[in-house]
Amino acid sequence: MADIIALRKSVGGVYMIEKYELMPYKRKQSGQAKALLGSKRIGLFYGTKQILFLSIIGFLLGRASILDGLAPFGIAYFTVLLAKERKNALVGVGIILGTMTVVDAGSWGKYGFALLLSWVVFYFIKDKIQRNVFKTALVSGTIMFLAGILYGIFSDLYIYDLFMIGFESVVTFVFVYILSYAVPIALQKTNRKILSNEELICIAITAAVLISGFADISIRDYALKNVLGILLTLIFAYNGGASVGASVGVTIGIITSMSTIGTPTVIGIYAFSGLLAGIFKDLGKLGSSMGIIMGNAILTFYINGSTEVILQFEEIVMAFIIFMLIPKSILGYTEKFVNANGGSVQLDKAYSERIRRITFDRLKEFSHAFSELAVTYGQILERNRLIDQQEIAGIIDQVVNKVCSQCGMCRSCWKNGFYSSYNDLVEIITLLESSGRIKEDKIPTILKKRCIRLEMLLQTIYDQFEIYKIHYKWENKLFESRQLVAEQFQGVSEILHRLGKEINMDVHFKTDIEDALYVAFDKAGIVVNKITVFEKENGKMEVTVEKRSCYDRKQCDEKIAPIVSQVMGVEFIRKNQHCTTDDSTDNCVFQLVAAEKYRASTGVARASKDNGHICGDSYTMMDLQDGKYMIALSDGMGSGEKAAKESTTTITLLEQLLEAGFDQETAIKTINSILVLKSSDEIFSTIDLSIIDLYTGRLDCIKIGAASSFIKRGNGEIEIIKSTSLPIGILSKIDFDSFGKKLGQGDFVIMMSDGILDADKQTDIKENWVIAALQSIHSRNPQVIADELMNMAIEKYGDRIEDDMTVLVTKIWESK
Repeated sequence: MADIIALRKSVGGVYMIEKYELMPYKRKQSGQAKALLGSKRIGLFYGTKQILFLSIIGFLLGRASILDGLAPFGIAYFTVLLAKERKNALVGVGIILGTMTVVDAGSWGKYGFALLLSWVVFYFIKDKIQRNVFKTALVSGTIMFLAGILYGIFSDLYIYDLFMIGFESVVTFVFVYILSYAVPIALQKTNRKILSNEELICIAITAAVLISGFADISIRDYALKNVLGILLTLIFAYNGGASVGASVGVTIGIITSMSTIGTPTVIGIYAFSGLLAGIFKDLGKLGSSMGIIMGNAILTFYINGSTEVILQFEEIVMAFIIFMLIPKSILGYTEKFVNANGGSVQLDKAYSERIRRITFDRLKEFSHAFSELAVTYGQILERNRLIDQQEIAGIIDQVVNKVCSQCGMCRSCWKNGFYSSYNDLVEIITLLESSGRIKEDKIPTILKKRCIRLEMLLQTIYDQFEIYKIHYKWENKLFESRQLVAEQFQGVSEILHRLGKEINMDVHFKTDIEDALYVAFDKAGIVVNKITVFEKENGKMEVTVEKRSCYDRKQCDEKIAPIVSQVMGVEFIRKNQHCTTDDSTDNCVFQLVAAEKYRASTGVARASKDNGHICGDSYTMMDLQDGKYMIALSDGMGSGEKAAKESTTTITLLEQLLEAGFDQETAIKTINSILVLKSSDEIFSTIDLSIIDLYTGRLDCIKIGAASSFIKRGNGEIEIIKSTSLPIGILSKIDFDSFGKKLGQGDFVIMMSDGILDADKQTDIKENWVIAALQSIHSRNPQVIADELMNMAIEKYGDRIEDDMTVLVTKIWESK
């Protein structure tokens, strides 16, 4: 405390206050300060450990040489590290020390100058390169070339030397590319679990070069580089199979044989041995090791024709012992990198094919069953005539039983004059059928003279005919109901048929893209359980992702979709706005599809008749499957609550049927049948349906009694879409108008009820005022256009609202 007082006396007031506040802060935050100090120590320890690890690699890469004197690998490694961080310059010490152990003293200056020049250049241009691998490789190769030329100037420089300098520069350039895949794996702090094929191959090449750094290091005349090369081939072959083992064997053979000028037979030895080691991997570690031995023995005998082996048996045994001592946990860990998805891919594919075929066959059976039901229910023919001969006979029987059977003249009329009496009653029934009543002057004369109960007879015929008419009406209702059921069965059959075709379509699974996505997610630190990428027959790609649920934190939109878009090269979005959960694993499953070419937005304006609270018009807009956007408008007949119920029923049914997968024609026929049969009340309403394919920009319109629609093109041109069909719900069989149009950037689709269209009473052509109004509106906002049209229509009515009015304006634009 005395020191603090002295400090306060000798230093100005501002500094005194700082010191005063510092002391209590340190006392209160001592725990956090210790934690911060501890984290700095850990960071320092980690940084020192990392530099030491990188320096050891640099030492071995510096020792790796080709053609008895060229050591470009250390220079490439140094430039890659400098491009990452400048602090990695300390690794240059390890590189130059390693290089000095393999090249002659005269070449030390060349590689030392290359390291120094690399440090100077990358110190100033690191930020300008911005992780561009090509620029880094080009700079590194150029530095190697300049260092070689400078070295040659101070020594005897021949044409051959120029060739070797160029060759060394090219090797440096290429090795920078290889290290750009391998080094980030070593430096990345996240726990990578999956490697791409490029990363795997580059790591294998880097490992082979590292192994060549053990050149001239022997254990009792046994080359250490051969032992490590055999061990590396064994590990890759055991984990990755025959193809990976052969590939890595070729890589190791090439790299190790380049360190000396000699026969390249060692390449074949390593490749063939790796192939056999992978083939025998199912027998375990011992099987892979025996594969290495047999491969070496077979090719040695084939090449040399003797028992003099190329790879020493003792070297193979040493590698075999080390391989057997490696714990299974470490081999299992490395297998994740070498064979992330292997093994299960083909099994999954075969299983999926069987399940797909079984599902298709079952759906086909269901579709056929519903189709047969539709045929059965549709076999009842609609009655074209009100009454036929058989039914006339039935009516006459009823009349005779009720009137004539108790009459004293029955014998005379129906036994002696049967045909005459029967024809007279048929004539009366025919009269009823044609005019609806019996005129006295139309009654047959013979019947008037003969029948003593004429009045009762005529009334009974009238009553029986009315009863028959009621039966006839309900028979038609039953027919229409059966027809509705038949149409529903046929619609379900078509849905099942389309579903079966979709399931059984020729789907191409893109395993290469799946592997790339696994790697991309692994780099980003996102754990996914399963990825499936397939291409449909129409060329559209779909990505299915299964991962642990994020509990509605929208990881699929914010993290997953951008990564998929980057890998696929086009924008991908979530197919459905809701995710599904796998009940067995509790994982989240969702699909991503290519984003549509177009976007659509709809503005709505509507008003009720006489400013009432209930509008008789109903509308909807919704996204359908396969990137389609639906806009629908229904105008109930009249206004008020009754019209609102009519239009709401129509729109609700339309939404449900289209969302369930019914095609437009079947959905509309179904709605019409339901409205016709709904009740004894007449329920009429119009349908104005527009469906836009957001991938192609095609507009499909269906109009049933609806008012005209308009398309305002981006250049200002106006097109009219008219309809002449009757509203829905009037007739059991409906006729509708369908249209197809192509939409483009900046086009508008304007749909309206007849309340808008009929606003101008001064013209016979109702559409003219709407065309003029659309031409006068220059806004590109669909909501503004809808509001302006509504205001203009109200003005046309004289500032009154004489009918329910609704206008929908949909804008189409290309997504970027």
